[in-house]
Amino acid sequence: MILGYQIFIYPAGIEDENVEWIKLALENKFNAKIIIHSKELKWGDMIKFYNHERDRVDARKRIAWLSKSLTPPPNSRLIVLVNGDGFVEGLNFVFGISKEGWGGIVFTARLNPIFYGQEYNETIYRVRIFKEILHELGHSYGLSHCNGFCVMRFSNSVYDVDRKPPEYCTKCKLELEYYNPGLLKM
Repeated sequence: MILGYQIFIYPAGIEDENVEWIKLALENKFNAKIIIHSKELKWGDMIKFYNHERDRVDARKRIAWLSKSLTPPPNSRLIVLVNGDGFVEGLNFVFGISKEGWGGIVFTARLNPIFYGQEYNETIYRVRIFKEILHELGHSYGLSHCNGFCVMRFSNSVYDVDRKPPEYCTKCKLELEYYNPGLLKM
């Protein structure tokens, strides 16, 4: 392990088998110890950030609170997986939100085919979550949105998520490697 990178996964209402799959996928992508945190975040913790009019969690308020209450060790990031829907002012919804140097939150409700009246597809659901985790981790490591064929491309809809690859483009890989040497498995 180079430089002791770690990524902590905090699930909130996500099935164990999906969390395990995500852990393995992250281990294949990063030279980091991937740790599923045993303290699952409780839904009750989220109620104070829930906007009843929008029927969603206020993502900015949630990440502000979490980043004060959960502090990652050096060279570490946190990923909170929420089986719910999130928003930020100015957008109807978000798949995720991040804070540089801390990590991010991924809201999985709209990543599930069931949300769109389709049959549940485990592979599609998992790959969508994985792409959004990579996206939010990218932001937390300092990457901006990318216009290329890249996981850092902004997703305005689930169709945008499906179209982007579960990979960083060459430019983003080089930037990640420059600022975080050895983080990615190349």
